[in-house]
Formats: sequence, structure tokens, C-alpha cells
Amino acid sequence: MSGRGFNWRVFVRTWQAVLAVWLAYALVRLAIQPLLGWDPVGPDDWTRLLEVRAWLNGQHFWDVTQYRMNPPEGFSMHWSRLVDLPLAALALVFGETVAMALVPLIWLIPALFALRAIMLRLDFPPLAFAFGLVILPLFPLLPGNFAPMRIDHHAPQAVLALVCAALLIRDSRWSAVAGGLCAAAWVVISLEGLPLVAVLAGLYGVRYWFGERTLLPWFLAALAVGAAVLNYVTRGPLDTAYCDVLLPGHVLTFTAAAVIAAIIPFLPWQDRVQGRVIALGAMGLVCLQLATTLLGPCATNPMAQLDPVLQTYWHGYITEGLPIWKQPVSVALMLAWTIAIIVAGWWRAHCCGLFHQGRALSCTLYFLFALAAGLYSLLVMREGTVAQLLAIPFAALLMAEFLPKARALASPVPRVLATLAAVGLATPLFASAFAKPLDRQFPMATMTPDTLALIERGECDYARLATLDPGVVFAPLDAGPEILGRTDHTVVAASYHRNQRPMVDVLNALTGPAEQAHAVVDSYGVDYVAICGAASDVALYRTAAPDNFANALVSGDVPDWLQREEAASEGALRVYRVIR
Repeated sequence: MSGRGFNWRVFVRTWQAVLAVWLAYALVRLAIQPLLGWDPVGPDDWTRLLEVRAWLNGQHFWDVTQYRMNPPEGFSMHWSRLVDLPLAALALVFGETVAMALVPLIWLIPALFALRAIMLRLDFPPLAFAFGLVILPLFPLLPGNFAPMRIDHHAPQAVLALVCAALLIRDSRWSAVAGGLCAAAWVVISLEGLPLVAVLAGLYGVRYWFGERTLLPWFLAALAVGAAVLNYVTRGPLDTAYCDVLLPGHVLTFTAAAVIAAIIPFLPWQDRVQGRVIALGAMGLVCLQLATTLLGPCATNPMAQLDPVLQTYWHGYITEGLPIWKQPVSVALMLAWTIAIIVAGWWRAHCCGLFHQGRALSCTLYFLFALAAGLYSLLVMREGTVAQLLAIPFAALLMAEFLPKARALASPVPRVLATLAAVGLATPLFASAFAKPLDRQFPMATMTPDTLALIERGECDYARLATLDPGVVFAPLDAGPEILGRTDHTVVAASYHRNQRPMVDVLNALTGPAEQAHAVVDSYGVDYVAICGAASDVALYRTAAPDNFANALVSGDVPDWLQREEAASEGALRVYRVIR
């Protein structure tokens, strides 16, 4: 503020500005939410709600098994209770609908404060600072992840990554410790964050390489202790039966790395760059060998061990988990454009001499971490959420550089075109939107004309199944969580990779002949069969064979062991009772 009145150049750097931006965003999102509905967005959001409900209804805190999937054994889950905590807390006070509406918006608060901390540390000019706080909606992957009812674990992971980046570029032991704890929470929530946490450790090593303060041991020690404590507190005794969660081998590797990093400064020749590089390189090789030895088969990607049926009809078409060469054109261009923004923003900053007085290393460290996230997103698309959050400061610099020049043009038409070009070049929104028509020209299997032609119009109201007596429902994988959320039924399977046998059985039944489906239905004691003709996964199953079970269910030409439930069926939803 200024003594003569409001000074926006000062205000944008304050914490009040962050809260003002967040409040405006939250009010807009909540205002439009009645048009979108107050239900969870997708299957994972429904399952997160089921997990919280089960805990609040008495299921043990360490037990995240979904017992209403494939009863009585249930579905083993790798999810962390860390994500459940804010949802459960707000649900107890305000009810689950309010909790689901507010928690995704609350996650945005630390994200905005981390952006502010990054821009303060790098001494952004006021206009770039302002853009950095408000351009989040121009990144296609971000608004949906911070929208009401989006309660899965992707937003918390991305926020923790951004906070780690903000702490990385600070020069204190406490920031390194805090960064290690945030990194620990990140990998406890999802092991998918481990490659970027390794990059963080490497960047703390770069600090040591350039003669900065010895922060690497503090980061690694906090990572090791935080991972062990958070994993035990939220999961109980470490379970070594699966490779998709943090294991003792990971924690021991973190611990060994911390010990080696603490010893390195006392080794010979550490006053020379060459000596530091050799020590850090040796440390990396030792830790890599240790991790490989301790983890064994779990050192590889757990998804590589999926049954071929799941690869063909499930994981191979989950866009968020696929590499760039298996993405629709618009998504592939969006991922590549995000990396281009990171590179262009960093290059522009250095060309303009923006970072000086000791800020060049901090900027480079931040750039390398953002670039690593962008490159990782080329292998796993959902990591694009992290990359786009990290790209915001670079986009803000580009917009602050080019948008004023565009607005300064005298002629209206060139001014409008230049303004759109400045916004389009500095963010991935327009690139993704303009490439959207190409998706149908170069379709994935779920987007081919033959598949799209099988998708019926309308929606399916699974709440109609609540009119039936509780029983076991056979349904496509993606429909299972919503059926559980809206009714008292149980389901055979849902899309969670630890439980391959029932998942494969469901897919084989839907894509195979009715006789094969009958055997599966009998083996699971199924009472009802439900299918939604408007679902894209159902359309994919129907392409497997013209006379398979999925086609029979949608057409209504079902075998005599099924009887249509007219009260529960409506529109694209078909529900059948199993006759025994």
C-alpha cells in the first residue's frame, strides 16, 4: 500500500493478494458448481469418498481395503490416509458434500503461497508477479484438479511438488528439512513422485557442487525420517507384499544416502569442484546399487506386471497414465507446449538479465526441476499437473514481457491479435484447444469412429439401483465406485491394479460370449448385471466382438438367465436380474 492510496505494485507481493486471488477463484468455482452437480467427478473421486466413509463408519485407520468390492475378500488398495485426513475432518463438521466442495479449493491455498514464495525469492517484477497469481486457469490440467468435488490424490501431489520447489531455492537448513518432509509426504501419497524426489536430491547436490551450503544431508535426513514416520503412522507396519507403496528398501536407501551425504564434506579434495563432483557421482552410484539390491523386482514399474487383458482393455486406454506417443494430439501438444514455456521463460529471464545478485543459481535450480517434471510428463501424462504448476512463473514472465507490447499497438485488430498471440504463446490453453479437431483425425482406440458410434447419448443414473434389494452387482470397472457410492450394493470389481483376477474376469466376461459371462457371474454370486450404453469404456468392450456379452446387454438381446429390471433401467442404463 502507499500513503497516497492503493499501490497495486506493492499489493501483488503481499499475502493479502494471495488470499484475494484464492477467494475470487473459490467464489467463482462455487458459484458455477450447481450447474455441474455436487457429486464426485470420476471413479477415483467416488472411491476416495468410499474410503473416507468406511473410516468414519469404524473401519481401522490403517485398513484402506474396499470390502464392498469383490466381497468378502475386498479390494486391496495402495492409497494413503494422508489424503483422507482433511476430507474426514471437514466431513465430520460440515458433512461430506461441503468437504468435497472445499478440500480441492483449500489445496489451492498452499499452491498460491508457494508461487508467491518462488516469485519473491526470484524478485519478479510487479506485472509478472500479478500474472503469476492469476493465470492458473489458463493451464488446462490445473482448474479441474482444484475444482470442487475433485477429491482424488493428484492435487495434493502437485502442491507438495510446488512447495518442494519453493523450498529448494531457499538457502537454509530449515528449508531443506521442510523440503525433505514435504517430499516424504509426496512419496507416501504416491510412489509415482519418487523420480522427481530423486531429481530434488540431485539439485541439492548441485548446490553443493557449486560450493553452496551443505543442505543435501539435511534434505535426505528429513526425507528418510519423514518417510518412515508418515508411512508407519498412515499405513501401520510396512507391507512388503506389493511394489506400489513405499517399502523398507526405499527408506533404507534414503537413510544411507543421508549418511553418505553427511560424510562427503569431510572427504579429501572437497574444496575443489572436481572432488565434489566425484564424491556426488560415487554417492549416486552407491545409492542406485543399494536400491536395486534392496528392492529387487520392486525396482521396476508395477504396471509392467499387468495381465495382458488389463493392458488391452484397461490400462492401455487410461490417458492420464500413458506416455506422449499414446496421447491424443491435443494432449501431446499441450505437454510439449508446457515444456516449451518452461524453456522459453527461463531463457528470456536470462537474456533480459532479470536474475542477478545471486539469484541465477536459484533460477537455474527451479528451471531444472520444472524441466524434469515436464520431461516426466512425457512418460506419464498425469505428471503434467506438476509440470504446469511449475511452469506458471515462467509463463508469467513471458506474459509480462509480451502482453504490454501487444496492448500498446494502436490499431484495434493488430492489438487484439497480438494480445491473443501473447496469451496463447505463454500458456498451453490455446495450443490444446486449436489441436482438438486433430484428435479425431489421429484417434486412439477409444476415439475411433467405430468406437464413438457405439456411445449412446445421455447419462446413466446409478442411483436407480438403490430401488433394488442390496446384492452383488456385475458392472464395468469404471461404474463400480459410483454404484457403491449411490447404493448399498456391492460390486465384483473396479479399476484398481492390485486386484487383477476379478478385474480380468469382468473384462473377459464383457468382451467374450454370453456363456463365458454366465460362468463368471455364477462364480461371484452376482445378483444384478448393470451396464451404461453411454460410457466410453463400454463402447470399447463392444468393439471386441459383435456378438459379445457387452453388445448383448446394450441391445437387450440377453440370454434367458437374465431378466430386465424395468424400475431400475432408464435411458442408456440397463439393469438385469440374474435368474437362478
